[in-house]
Amino acid sequence: MHLHQLSQESNMRGKKWAFSVLIFFVFGVTALGLQCDGSSSWFAEYPLPLREDHKLFDVGVVDVNGDKLLDIYTSNHNFRQALLIADGNGGYRDMIDEWGLGHSQEFPGVELSFVAPKVDKAGLYIYWLGVGGNEELGHHVIIHAHKTSELGEWRGDLRINAPVDVHENDGFDIDIEPQSFPRSETTVRFSTSQDAMLKLKLTAWGLPINFDIQGAMAPDQIYVGNRKKTPHSTRFTIALQDRHGLAWADYNDDGRMDVFTNRGALSGTLMHYPENVQRSVKDVFFVSEQQGTYKEIGEEVGIAKRGCSGRHIKWVDYNQDGLLDLYVNCQDRGRVEREFPNQLYRQSSDRQFVDVAAEVGLTITDHQVIDFAWLDADADGDPDLLTTTDKGFFLYRNQAGRFSQEFMGRGRFAREDKPGLRYVTLDYWNFDGKLTVADYDADGDLDAFSVSKQGSTLLVNDQGKYTALDPVSVGLPAEGVGGNWVDYDNDGLTDFHAVPEGLFRQLPNHKFEATNLLALPSHLYLAAISNWADLDNDGTRDVVIAVNENPSLWRWWEKPFKSPMDIFKWEILSYRNKGADNHWLQFLLEGHSGNREAIGAQVTVVTPRGQQVMEVGSSEGSFFSHGHYRLYFGLGEHETADTVRIRWPDGRVQEMHSVPGDKLLTLKQKTLPHSERQPSGSGDRDK
Repeated sequence: MHLHQLSQESNMRGKKWAFSVLIFFVFGVTALGLQCDGSSSWFAEYPLPLREDHKLFDVGVVDVNGDKLLDIYTSNHNFRQALLIADGNGGYRDMIDEWGLGHSQEFPGVELSFVAPKVDKAGLYIYWLGVGGNEELGHHVIIHAHKTSELGEWRGDLRINAPVDVHENDGFDIDIEPQSFPRSETTVRFSTSQDAMLKLKLTAWGLPINFDIQGAMAPDQIYVGNRKKTPHSTRFTIALQDRHGLAWADYNDDGRMDVFTNRGALSGTLMHYPENVQRSVKDVFFVSEQQGTYKEIGEEVGIAKRGCSGRHIKWVDYNQDGLLDLYVNCQDRGRVEREFPNQLYRQSSDRQFVDVAAEVGLTITDHQVIDFAWLDADADGDPDLLTTTDKGFFLYRNQAGRFSQEFMGRGRFAREDKPGLRYVTLDYWNFDGKLTVADYDADGDLDAFSVSKQGSTLLVNDQGKYTALDPVSVGLPAEGVGGNWVDYDNDGLTDFHAVPEGLFRQLPNHKFEATNLLALPSHLYLAAISNWADLDNDGTRDVVIAVNENPSLWRWWEKPFKSPMDIFKWEILSYRNKGADNHWLQFLLEGHSGNREAIGAQVTVVTPRGQQVMEVGSSEGSFFSHGHYRLYFGLGEHETADTVRIRWPDGRVQEMHSVPGDKLLTLKQKTLPHSERQPSGSGDRDK
């Protein structure tokens, strides 16, 4: 056979292969489009500036600056976070770095990235670079010398309390001084007289790395992180912060949100390190000083990490003294043989915090808390703690500021059924078991839904006693990767949004029917987080959905070219609600100093169709965080609400009648003499 014949046959085979790939690609995209087509008539896609993200840990909504426009935030482990501030015209601006709320105020952009900075000036480039593969995220510290021979003779030291492996060295002279981990530091000495690159693999995440660059190198010739920020001195420290949950509240009463952010604890090993290292790995509390300026005051007000691998965090006034307290879920870790008690930081009148979890019975060390919600389960006026755990569902009933544990049952699946699962933190399990709260059956008691890929559970509340039901019994999906209660059509009945199945509309008999709105492919996702909020202030709730694909579940024609990074990528979907034309009411409550968000207040709206109950702070869409405090009520065809009843956090009950709909009402809590306040436990079940 001649060479030109071989070439022709090879070209023909290549064209056939390319045509086949094209056909399957078109088929896959068409199939995907068909599965999502039900959303087009009711929901309009509204892309955010953040279309995809890496290693997402949470996404939520909050009005950061008090302008009544809801903003969007993320947390991302060691990758860059986002804080999208709404501009009132449908746009957003990411202010995370400008406001100093990222991983480093000195080095914005220092976070882990899969993209290296552009090297365009003579100097020393130091940055983190992510490496993916085999469902695990790797990371290298890169030291890149570019044309430094033009700058004169120099050398550098790197010190860290962890073993250091040289992954690749191209052109550096290096010397590694051994150490006794973790009590002393590893020192890496490096120098070069040419262009060179050093890739170092560290065995611990989140530890501070101390650099000392000596000789002719000036600070403005050192470029740190993806944004190439220069240090103030040739001696500087960088560290990844491993950000997890964010809890927002106006702590200092200036009309702007402050934020407490927790983080991991080196997979539970933090307590093994020297005290100076332990102090450097901390949760942070950023308090606003003026618009766009924040001060970190965590240690100053009594926040102490004590080895807590922080996960879920929420504000609550558990003792009803008018000051917000903070509850932190500390996840058990398998690497360390010790207990990790949860933390309840009680706020005192001097605005200091003291951990009283052991004193009130909320350390919860006998099982692993997967998710929790603060809510008034028994309508007695004080907040109780509902948890989903590895052993089932437990209610911690509040009795005058002390909590008693009550077992509420278990669903089809509990993690203790699978040996070895207790300490697993892969994303498949990390986002499994979310609790979402609503009075879905309109009986005045707050119910809950626990979403799990291994079997979801409907928790029906009857006067403070929860019963675990199979959600299929009311027409809801048996399992899922995410979900939230939401009245998407403003008809006054609480519907349910399940990922990937889409929206389920509630019928008058409290059963549900599938609508196929917002339905996504059923075989695709590891995890999902969805937030429902009125992002454009038009009276209907819009949705932001973050989904993490599972590449191993793609059928080959849907994604013929896979990347090792796919496992870490989250897609951010955003839709504006254009289909709801019923009447509505929204409430923004303003409490007293110490609890400006009126967290724990309960609002009941009565129309001819019945009553609806919502509680400030208990209807959060984010998975680990807390910050969405607006309340939403659908009025259906009714233009007014017959009665609006507000039970404020101090127990006072306020009633309004014939309240016109189709508006956002801002209501301020009135100050009453202490003798006129309704005491804790008196409730309003029978009012």
